Amino acid sequence: MSTEPISHNRDFNERQLKRIFWRRIGIVLWVSFFCAAVESMVFFALFDPAYLGQLSSFAVDLSPWQGYALGFAFFWAFTFLAALFAGVVLALPRTRLAKRNPHT
Repeated sequence: MSTEPISHNRDFNERQLKRIFWRRIGIVLWVSFFCAAVESMVFFALFDPAYLGQLSSFAVDLSPWQGYALGFAFFWAFTFLAALFAGVVLALPRTRLAKRNPHT
């Protein structure tokens, strides 16, 4: 396994690097969308969005559809950031300590 960043790999040209980047962004978007859909289904199966608007500390008059949309947008943003962070961490090059092979 290579420890170099993918951008330093001479086997890839600029077009391939862009395709890899956009493919990774697409994967992060799709995973976060799917997770947000599941989170929304579970959350709104337990809580009514109109009732949650009445419980807030400030006056919010939300229709159920607005509550579902806002909840889904919140869940999607949160899971997008979590998936993006995980993708960035996985794409980072390995450290010198991880490169060292103790069996040699």
